[in-house]
Amino acid sequence: MNSYVTNGSGIFVHEKVKIGKNVTIGHCSCIGFGNSEDGEVIIEDNVTIGAFCVVHFGAVVREYAYIDHRCVIGIEVEIGKNTQVLSGKEVTYRAKIGKNCIIGGNVADRTIIEDDVTYLGEIAHSHRNANLNWDETEEPSPIIFKGSVIGVNALIIGARKIGPCAYIGAGEIVRTDVGQEIALMKGQMEPLSKYRGMFKTRCNE
Repeated sequence: MNSYVTNGSGIFVHEKVKIGKNVTIGHCSCIGFGNSEDGEVIIEDNVTIGAFCVVHFGAVVREYAYIDHRCVIGIEVEIGKNTQVLSGKEVTYRAKIGKNCIIGGNVADRTIIEDDVTYLGEIAHSHRNANLNWDETEEPSPIIFKGSVIGVNALIIGARKIGPCAYIGAGEIVRTDVGQEIALMKGQMEPLSKYRGMFKTRCNE
């Protein structure tokens, strides 16, 4: 049986949405947006969804997740247990985010983010052929492996593989893969151990 608390007015929850216990939904949010044939929306127990959020059909939000104000959760997106999506961020088509993540940047289509990742950057598809229709172009997307940290405004271009336990500094541009326990700082890749604990990934928790 659905059991959720509305925290404000103007809230829309589609009749085909499955909502667990102790779910809170904020002012003017829409849960079940778009075409219901894209799949059912599942909101598990103890989820918090802020004000002015949109959750598309096909999305799954696992227990104890926190979706901050003004977020968009796209078609067939999965948000893992105890993950936070910070204010105003968009997680788009078929992106998968693991548990215990902090998402402070927009997440592009089909991106995979494993468990215990802090992601504060941005992702850009290569879009090598500008003559193709944007909405019909599918390109490979990044994979960010467990425990990695992506700093503020770091830009990941194309289908890069990052980690596990990698550290990308703020403002870096990522054009190649970044391996396990590697830090990318000032355009240079070095073993994370070189920094003697100055920069820590989520693998050090």
